[in-house]
Amino acid sequence: MKTYIKQKLTFEQFLEQYPDEGFYELIDGEIVEVRPTRNHDDVANYVLFSFNDEIRRLNLNYVVKNIAMFRTITSEGKERGRKPDVSVINKDVWRSNRSDYSAPVEPIQLAVEITSTFRDSRILDY
Repeated sequence: MKTYIKQKLTFEQFLEQYPDEGFYELIDGEIVEVRPTRNHDDVANYVLFSFNDEIRRLNLNYVVKNIAMFRTITSEGKERGRKPDVSVINKDVWRSNRSDYSAPVEPIQLAVEITSTFRDSRILDY
């Protein structure tokens, strides 16, 4: 009997194989679908629009995105692909290669993750 081991994807392979529909992250070398609740999405959009309004008001050189994918490395050295709910990125970095996919390698100014907790049988996002 033969045993087959599924090869773990690198971040570059993850970007190449990223599905056309839905939201996914690279976790432990595998493509994993992530699905936010409507409440989670509403909180993330509120934060995104609030940051965007302030950046415009203050005429800062940033863009606010909810599609940017980033490569991270765990303390064990495992490569991951994460998509924060909201990212604040230097506009020059974001626009440096307009035909590139949404995975800049430079550090960003801010990554926001909306977290959920259960309380009174409801999911509360904050």
